[in-house]
Amino acid sequence: MKYHYILLVDDDTDDAEIFSTAVKAVDDTINTVVENNALDALKKLKEAKKFPHIIFLDYYMPYLDGSEFLELLRSIKGLRDIPVVFYSGHSNDTLNELAAKHKTAGFLKKQGNLTDLIKSLQEILNSLLPALK
Repeated sequence: MKYHYILLVDDDTDDAEIFSTAVKAVDDTINTVVENNALDALKKLKEAKKFPHIIFLDYYMPYLDGSEFLELLRSIKGLRDIPVVFYSGHSNDTLNELAAKHKTAGFLKKQGNLTDLIKSLQEILNSLLPALK
């Protein structure tokens, strides 16, 4: 199965734009949808007919932080099994701890440059989305 739909939940529009550019560089057939508000993202997910194949989630956001978002997401049948990857500027050690604590599919540190982000994103997508290999 080819994966075509990634959801990014991140309140920082600059980071979201860089992320979307990096996804296109990895595979231009992937559709990246960005939600800047975690509450709105959750509402749209509940109403969706088609779910994302993977969610990248900023940990610190207004209204709902990553922990709260995950708790609510996992309480909804049909949504609880979507792989979630934290996407944050925290240190790798902190992100690794948060990912383990919340049992996410992993983490992706926000990168200082696009080339590094593309490389890191490629690694994560290859491990989570075998169709991209």
